[in-house]
Amino acid sequence: MIIVLLIVLTGAAAVGAQSRTVQIAYNPMPFNLPSMVERQHGFLSAQGWSVEYNTFLVGSAMTEAMASGNLSIAPVMGGTSAIVSKAGGRDIRIIGAYSQAPRAFALAALPGGTRLDQLRGKKIAVPLGTEAHFLLTKILAEQGLSLRDVQVVNLLIPDGITALQSNQVDAAMVVEPVMSRLLQGGRIEVLRDGEGLIGGMTFTVVPATLVDSPEVAAFQGAHAESLAFINENFDEVLELAAAEMNLPLPVVQRIAEKYSFESDITEEVRLCLEETIDFLYNEGIIRRPVSVDELVVGE
Repeated sequence: MIIVLLIVLTGAAAVGAQSRTVQIAYNPMPFNLPSMVERQHGFLSAQGWSVEYNTFLVGSAMTEAMASGNLSIAPVMGGTSAIVSKAGGRDIRIIGAYSQAPRAFALAALPGGTRLDQLRGKKIAVPLGTEAHFLLTKILAEQGLSLRDVQVVNLLIPDGITALQSNQVDAAMVVEPVMSRLLQGGRIEVLRDGEGLIGGMTFTVVPATLVDSPEVAAFQGAHAESLAFINENFDEVLELAAAEMNLPLPVVQRIAEKYSFESDITEEVRLCLEETIDFLYNEGIIRRPVSVDELVVGE
């Protein structure tokens, strides 16, 4: 009887330990400062959770991992990725904003090359269905143009930069931290960034089944601790980011000026999401215009 009881108790303890594991997406770049701080200082593990960090290159890979039960929380995901995944049938929810950085996205050309008022007919590299794609349409509209007035080359940001450097395209969309690195080396000229055109936002996303779960509540507490630590120890945090991203401190300082981190879903944030949804639907990237209410967790 004692042996049976021990087996039962041991099994229950094992289940309890397993249920205290949380799988978190971890991407230090482009400039995910709260994630770096949380991992470095272990704010989530300090609450008694066993944390597994996994790196994903694109948002769709995160939502696929959520669907298969291999990811609990994506602290930072582009708004376009979240919308496309939701429209594609993935049962995910946005639980908060992560960062706002419109100046971290830009259209660039080679120094002395194509000017902003010379875009008509030019080849422009941009990854379709992304925030950079959205920004390109805004930049063109400012010049009285549309996507039909240029030659769009569908390339990921790194490939687009390579194409620009080898004169295969006339301009390319760039993002941080690559933008600052190339600017420092005099290899690009920024024609227009996203200031005043886009929100440049990222969001925290979870499977819908975990919205009210203990692990999400613990993550939100840890995230709040990270934001407080950043505010109180900003210089120290930038040094951490420089080491984590393998960038010179002055470059990291310039990047940091472009970012703010606020988790509240304000009316302005909702409007940004609505505008992005409309863009993706009108461009045929999503087949149904999902509503903000079905994407964002309500108050």
